[in-house]
Amino acid sequence: MTEHGVDSVVEDWISANIGPVRTIERHHRWRPAWFVTAERGGREVGLYVRGDREGFGFASVAAEAAILRVMEAHQIPVPHVHGEITQCGSLATAVVMDLLPGVPNPCHTDDAPGIDAIMDAYVDALVRTHSIDPAAFAAANLRIPDGARALALDHFETFVTRYRNNKQRPEPLLEFAIGWLRRNAPAHRSTPSFVLGDTGQYMAADGRITGLIDVELAHIGDVSHDLAGLRLRNVTEPMGDLGRVLRRYEAASGTPLDPAAIEFHTAKFALCTPLGVAIVLHLDLPLTDIIQYIEWFHLLSLHAIESIARQADVQLSAVSLPDPMPTAYPGAIAGLASMVESLPVPAGIAEYHRSAVAKVAQFCHRVSEYAHAIDAADLDDIQDLLGSRPADRAEGDETLEKFVRTAAPHHDPALIALLHRRVMRQLLLMEPLLTGGRIGHVIPLTELLG
Repeated sequence: MTEHGVDSVVEDWISANIGPVRTIERHHRWRPAWFVTAERGGREVGLYVRGDREGFGFASVAAEAAILRVMEAHQIPVPHVHGEITQCGSLATAVVMDLLPGVPNPCHTDDAPGIDAIMDAYVDALVRTHSIDPAAFAAANLRIPDGARALALDHFETFVTRYRNNKQRPEPLLEFAIGWLRRNAPAHRSTPSFVLGDTGQYMAADGRITGLIDVELAHIGDVSHDLAGLRLRNVTEPMGDLGRVLRRYEAASGTPLDPAAIEFHTAKFALCTPLGVAIVLHLDLPLTDIIQYIEWFHLLSLHAIESIARQADVQLSAVSLPDPMPTAYPGAIAGLASMVESLPVPAGIAEYHRSAVAKVAQFCHRVSEYAHAIDAADLDDIQDLLGSRPADRAEGDETLEKFVRTAAPHHDPALIALLHRRVMRQLLLMEPLLTGGRIGHVIPLTELLG
């Protein structure tokens, strides 16, 4: 079904179940979504229609809707869910909910007192959310983990299973991190709580929170997972003084922070992203937004290995991009992005798609310049570690992953440093295309908390 056809399905459902549609606009982003104005009872209502995202099949909007209904019943500020569109063209499901007033994560300002007020309100809502009895989510099919190991790893293992079921090629960093996390799971925490799963997402207006959003990764787990999530989101969506935010949570909840647990969950939660989106890269899905997925894959892999390094007390060295080794016809590749941007398209979502494809062209240019040099540097590292040089990248990745799977823990420091260099080279390759145009790092807890 064409995009216009999907738009019509959305409009027809809202007309039949809520009221006449006055305006409908596709949200210009990587997942299918729409802003809608409809008439109900003689007044206009704002709606947001949220569809399942491609390449992330186990976190469905239908499951998210069930969670939102439970949260609303417990007076947590969330959008009210009006219903689900189950026959939404190429989408499995789309959920129709209220459009909350305000803007998302409005902390990109110099108004420190205003940011503090908003984050205080967010923390208060987070504490209330964590206080909901986990049993209340049985109807939403959220299972309560049994014991400390299950609390730390059960949700994580769903990502590992999906990754392994769809894996098409070696991933040495992911395999090392999976093994390290399993070997180092906290054994001293066993209190299950409802957690949002991907914290720091909300709408705000006039210095107040209007509601929490994006709870598709919510589950029953350790509250340290959500505090770790704030550290990760702060990299690309700053939240003011994050140390103050964490201390505010400690004071409002009455529960002392556990830095070791927060650091573990930082590595674990970070790793869930590359595990979750690996299918997009491994299956070569023809997604317009593929560069966004590649960024998530490498950036969160970096955050995972840097967190593991902090926990293992491994000092990481600075990494630089090797000198370029351009392939033939560099001019044609370099000019492709501007050629794409010059193509005339209708206003709206087509403009977004054109820009996304132009970004792919920019990425291809960077790959054509640096991929051979990066492969050579990575193979040098493998030779230094194992004593022999693989013939090419494919053999190198396979050889390194095989070693990672069987290496004893005393090899951890060398592997952490090597894997860090590998992922940093990939991020340096695409750095001009990253969100914010730079490689962001998670602020160490020692700096946040003093």
